[in-house]
This record gives sequence, structure tokens and C-alpha cells, in this order.
Amino acid sequence: MAAATTTQLRAEAEGRELVAPCQLNVRWLGASPELADPKCQPAQLYGSLEELVPWYRRLPGRRLVVLGPAGSGKSSLATLLALGLLDDAALNDPLPLVLPLGAWNPRVDLRTWMTQRLRDDYPALRNIELYGSYAADLLIEQRRVLPILDAFDEVPANLRISALQGIDRAMPPATPVVLTSRRRAYTSTVAKTGPLRNAHVVELEPVGEETLAEVLRGSSSRFGASRWEPLLMQLRHDPNGPLAAALGSPLMVWLTRTKYADVATNPTELLDPNRFPDRATIEEFLLDELVPTLFPAEDNEYLPLTSDHWPPEQAKVWLEFLAARMQQRELPWWELRRLVHRYWLTVLNAVSLGLLTALSVGMMVALVNKLTVLDVASWTGASAGCLVSVGTLINATSKGRNASASMRFGAARSMLVVSLVAGTAVGLVFGAMFGADPGLISGLSVAIATALRFSLGSPVELSRPPSPEATMARDRALVGLVCLVFGVGVGSAAALLFGAGRTGMVWLGFSSGALLGFVLAVMSRNWWWFTVARAWLALRGRVPYRLLEFLEDAHKLGVLRQVGARYQFRHARIQDHLAKDSAHKT
Repeated sequence: MAAATTTQLRAEAEGRELVAPCQLNVRWLGASPELADPKCQPAQLYGSLEELVPWYRRLPGRRLVVLGPAGSGKSSLATLLALGLLDDAALNDPLPLVLPLGAWNPRVDLRTWMTQRLRDDYPALRNIELYGSYAADLLIEQRRVLPILDAFDEVPANLRISALQGIDRAMPPATPVVLTSRRRAYTSTVAKTGPLRNAHVVELEPVGEETLAEVLRGSSSRFGASRWEPLLMQLRHDPNGPLAAALGSPLMVWLTRTKYADVATNPTELLDPNRFPDRATIEEFLLDELVPTLFPAEDNEYLPLTSDHWPPEQAKVWLEFLAARMQQRELPWWELRRLVHRYWLTVLNAVSLGLLTALSVGMMVALVNKLTVLDVASWTGASAGCLVSVGTLINATSKGRNASASMRFGAARSMLVVSLVAGTAVGLVFGAMFGADPGLISGLSVAIATALRFSLGSPVELSRPPSPEATMARDRALVGLVCLVFGVGVGSAAALLFGAGRTGMVWLGFSSGALLGFVLAVMSRNWWWFTVARAWLALRGRVPYRLLEFLEDAHKLGVLRQVGARYQFRHARIQDHLAKDSAHKT
């Protein structure tokens, strides 16, 4: 897990230009004494970003709160702190994980939520044969994870008191923890509950003039670096002006570098007092220009290579829709269905699965009746399809559960019981129709196919970095695997019953088994729900059909960031700005 997390964090830090040569070396200093536990304030509490990791290692208790205004670099600091701790980790050091608090409901115990995040982001932990039934739970309970809780301010305001109290309960005073927050949100909460126990508190400073000059000049070739000089002169001349206030934020520095990366652009337009009379106007302009800059009408050599050239107008519409509809500041691909009205999603799913069930059952009835009673096959298939449709509707209207929830029954026993039940059921049906021998053959085939599905269905690698693409590929592969094993099982039974020379019957058996396996598999896999929701949203122009490719390209370009197997907007201000534009259009 440490290797996988390190790989992902390093790729994220490099993609977001958080490391040299583009790194902004933001400084930090001790916050107001009333925000910290009085016994935890050391005499010296200031330094640079480069000094944070060694300083944190020396910190008694390793409990830290990092404060700063919007866009000050708190999430970037969380990423770099986790990466720095991993790069220099001792054998028994806990695994630092960045966890976005905006996705946490404080009504749920923090440790329970952290455990579920581990299961979702590291599916191999659900491999009970290799890691046991409670691998993720034990990692949390035995303090093998160092939680870096990012963005306390994204917890709803009416739940922040409960949230801070919940963190204190879940993380006793001797347990290492890191918390980041906007200053105002943390200050108002601490005034009512008291500070996080035994935690030191630091605050990020605005970007300094020298650091800003170094980064802006370094963002261009030596032929284009001179473009920044009028801007830098204005900053020196008026260090308290609107431009200096705007560019004191690392987020705005990145937006400025992105907007004026092309040497043909002219950053001195920001000096026009008529267009940009105050800080808010400058920031709104830079936010407005982000998507048109990163998704240009023509190829731009200054941008990272992407999988496709996305239409700029459509890209903006898609991002605005996602920004407005995303829940809890992140978009796990397996929750895309939440963006579709429940009624339409349920109907689409029920109709499609009902039709597939009707086809597969009808084919199987035709198979066992040797194609002599097609009317019976048709009626039986239609009835089965209707039953599945009704069952799907009932299931969708009840409270669902996470399909990836960990099983508590031993893997070997689960495989044995399910295989025996499935094999016995099929064997009894075929035995009643064709006699004891065909029933035994059919039952064994299905039992073996089911056991094979269990044995091959669990991931084993914890060293692979978590990503949306990897988790979806695994989910999709499991559906294909179930289709294959059921197809082979029923096809083999058909070959044994009717003879291998009856290729038509064998192929009919394989096809009907594969279809039935598909229906059974997708009922419990998130990939199917994602596929249905994506198709519906794409038909309505809300998202592209190749949604994951688009999200990965937006991630490469810097609009999104990746946290575990989920995508988030790079910053809450970017998401809020796009969501506001979407609301205005609506």
C-alpha cells in the first residue's frame, strides 16, 4: 500500500506542479494561541514548506492543524506532507493518507468512514483469503494509518461542531493526525467547542514577492520571461494593491501561469485599472479564463498531451454540469448514477435487464426442450424478464448498499456454499427433465463455473496505485468473467447432453449461459449502473460518452485532481465558479 500510495501522490504532485521547478515554497508560522491547545505551542513555530516534514517528525504527538484562506495551498501542503513522510518512512511508520473531509458525514463515526474509504480505494483489501475479513478495519484500529484530514471547512457549517468532536473522539490525544481548514471555519468552531486536543496550529502565509517572481519567470523560456517584468514592478511598487492581494494565493498564481503560458499572451493586461479595479475582479477573470485556456479551439503546444481534442464549448458545459451536480466535492465513478433522476435510472435499468433476462431464459428453455416448443420458451423468457424487471424496480426503491462492501463470511466457505447451492439447483432441474446423469453433469458444470468466478474475482495486488480507471476496469472485468464462466458451464453441459457435434446446441448453451451470467453479475456491480447513467447523460448532452477519458484529460490539464480512486476539482473555488455559471445558464 505504501508503494502504491507513493506512486499516486508523486504523480499527483508532479501533475499539479507542486514540486520543483514550479514549486511555490509557501511559508507557515504559528497561529493565534487561542486556536491551539495551550500546552502544545513550542517556542519556535515557523518555517518553509521544505522544512515542514522534518519539523513534523519532531513534533510531540504529531498532531497538527494547518490553517489558511481559500487558495492558500492547504491541500497542496497535505499532498506534499504525505509524500514527504512516505519518502522517508521507517518500517513501522503509519501510512499517511489524504482524506477529504467534505466527503464525510459527521453523523458517521470517523473510523468507520475511513475504513470504507480504504476498501473503496484499495479493493485488494477485500480479498479475504489473503488479508482476512477485517483487513481495512485493523489498519484503522491498530493506528497503521496517519489520517491527513483535508478541508474541514467543506463540512457543512451546521455539522462542524459535531465533526470536530468526532475527530477528537476517533483520534485520542496520543494519536497522530493532521487537519487542514480555512481559518474562519476552524476559528468559529473552536470558539464553541475548544481546539483539537494536543494539536499544534500553524497558518500559511501569502506568497512572497521573491517567490512569486521566481515562479513566474521560471514558467516561461528566457525569451518570454521579460513579459512578467511590468507585473513584478507593479507588485514591488504597490505591495498592498489588488494585484498583490490576488497573487498572494497559490491558486491564483497557478491560474495566472496557466492563462499566460503561451509566450504570445500578454500578462500586463492585468495592470489595467479600468478592467481590474479590485482583487475580486482579477480573480473572477482568471477563473473565467481557465477552461477556455485549457480546452482551446486549436491545439496548443504549451498544454499537456490529452487523449482527444475536446470541443471547448462542450467541455465547459460538461464541467459546469459536473461542478453543479457533484455531491460532497468529489465524483466517484460508481456514484455517477446519483446525477440521474432516480425514476429514469430505475426504469432504464429494469427494462434493459428484463429484456436480457427474457432472452437468456427463453434460449435456455428452448435448449432444454431441443427447440421443439419455442412458444413455451418465448412465454417463459418473457415471464422471467418481467419478474427481473419488477425485482429491479423493487430493489431500486429500497435503500441500496455499497456493492463493494466487504463480506464477513469466510471466502472459502462462501465459495463452497454458493457453488453447492447453484450446482444443486441446476442439477435438480436438469435431472427432472433428462434423468440423473444429465442432471449430475449440468450441476457439476455450474458448480465449477461458480467456484471459478469466486476464485478469480478478488484482486490481490496492493502495490498498484488506486485510480478510477483501475477500479472500473476491475469491475468490468468481473462482469466479463461471470459471463465467461456461466457460458462455459452451460455450453459444456449442452455438449455433454446433446453431443459435441451439435455445435448449434453448444453455442446456444454458451450464449444463454453468458447472457444469464451477465444479468446476474451486473445486478451487484457498479460498472453497469455507471454505464446506464453515462449513456442517459450523454444522450442529453450533459457529459461525453467517453466520460472517464474526458475526466482523465481534465486531470492531466489540472482542472481536476485525483484522491484515491476519485476525482475532485483542483480547488473548491474552481468548482464553485463553474457551478455558478451553470446556475446562471439554467
